[in-house]
Amino acid sequence: MINGKGRLQRLNRAIRGPGNARDDWEILRDLLQALSGSNGLYSIEDVFRQMSQSVPQLAGLSLSKIGDVGVQVMNIDQSPAPPAADKAKDIEKAEEKRPPQRTHA
Repeated sequence: MINGKGRLQRLNRAIRGPGNARDDWEILRDLLQALSGSNGLYSIEDVFRQMSQSVPQLAGLSLSKIGDVGVQVMNIDQSPAPPAADKAKDIEKAEEKRPPQRTHA
């Protein structure tokens, strides 16, 4: 994940998913395999290696180089602003007009 300050960070699983739930990297691997027919991804390291070959900001990095504190990969001014959908703006306006909620005594 690249945070809002442009720092690439590793996210660690907090708990094991229920039942047959797969890790995110396994879903990504299966999607890549379905789209490209590629079958060379066997671990999270393989997935990241392929990403680092395709994404200029990740070039030369590996999961071990990211470490526990992360790596700066872009300046904050390079980070795109989140899209503001028209519907989201309508919801915000509606929330502003909504009367305050009653408190239960």
